[in-house]
Amino acid sequence: MKKLYTDIVPVVVTYNPDESTLIANLIALLSQVQNVVIVDNDSRRDVTEIAQRLDKACFDRVNLIKLQHNNGLGKAFNTGISVARDLNAAFVLLMDQDSIAKSDMLSKLHDAYQDLEKMGILVGAVAPRYRDSTYSQLSQFVRISRFGLARITNDDNTNLSRADFLISSGSLIAMQALDQVGGMDDELFIDHIDTEWCFRAQSKGFSLYGVCDAIMQHSLGDKQIRFWWGRWRNISFHQPFRYYYMFRNSVLLWKRSYMSAAWKRADKLRILSLLVFFTLFSPNRIANLRMMLKGLKDGFKGRAGKL
Repeated sequence: MKKLYTDIVPVVVTYNPDESTLIANLIALLSQVQNVVIVDNDSRRDVTEIAQRLDKACFDRVNLIKLQHNNGLGKAFNTGISVARDLNAAFVLLMDQDSIAKSDMLSKLHDAYQDLEKMGILVGAVAPRYRDSTYSQLSQFVRISRFGLARITNDDNTNLSRADFLISSGSLIAMQALDQVGGMDDELFIDHIDTEWCFRAQSKGFSLYGVCDAIMQHSLGDKQIRFWWGRWRNISFHQPFRYYYMFRNSVLLWKRSYMSAAWKRADKLRILSLLVFFTLFSPNRIANLRMMLKGLKDGFKGRAGKL
């Protein structure tokens, strides 16, 4: 029988999840770890009913916390991290509801963390590559350069790739790193929570690494198109309210001293590109523009929290 990790506790945040995808997510995790924490952000349907589709032995290993209000991704992650501490976790694995880990993803992340630690590296987080269900290519990791964001796969033909930020879903973080860096910034509510934590961790001396052969399936946005903009890009479309948080939180992070100056320059260009693209080419262009402009306005005013 495959050994289940007891020192890793995944924290899965849900909000009106697709049933079949969430079940696949939980089955994949429960085949690798002893315990899983679900934090539900006040979904319309009781997520317990969905989780009960698991067999009883699996369902009994799920710790489900239902929040009375949708307080955002950061707050939900922090709630789950607290529960994981109570379960004596040495690591948390942050997971979105629509991410599905490959059967060996956690072992590859765990081994990579230990290898880096043996090299004397202070590790903030390690994370997998992901494949969106729409496209076959795997994601790359991102490093900040003088000229913007450089996409990389690995360093010196090794399996590891030093990165400047990692997406939250799939990130394996040691509790000792959370003790020193702190939890997720719940005032950001949803977007840039991972970006902010990664740069805060680096400002305290922690390093971030991508693990090239650790893989998961992960969905980006409500839909995607492939678009040429200097290079071929997969453009994700979202509901208009998401653009509010993207734009507002970018502005809020531009004001923070520990955010890289190179990242700020690159992000300002990214925001300008998004403003032009989604105003001209998205189906909800007027609603998107209103939300983007409101996000910029509130960001410069320093407004945080829920819209």
